[in-house]
Amino acid sequence: MALPDRRERTPAAPRPGHTAPARSAALRFVLLIGVVSMFSDMTHEGARGVTGPFLGSLGAGGLVVALVAGTGELLGYALRFVFGCAADRTGRYWPITAVG
Repeated sequence: MALPDRRERTPAAPRPGHTAPARSAALRFVLLIGVVSMFSDMTHEGARGVTGPFLGSLGAGGLVVALVAGTGELLGYALRFVFGCAADRTGRYWPITAVG
């Protein structure tokens, strides 16, 4: 059985155009987008939780609340599917994201 090589390894030299500050900026950008996404999710989920009581305060019954909420979910998932397929076929991810 061979023993693992324990010699010190020097880190690989960065590729041309890929410096540490660029990686640091990219990491900051990804983390910032993650934080923005978290707050967006918190807002959307919080708003979704008050939809039923809000419609109820307007006098809507359980059937109307269920139809409104179900239709909203159906449209949301259907549009994600349609535009996801469109983005994959056209390769225009950013324009479709900006429009959405």
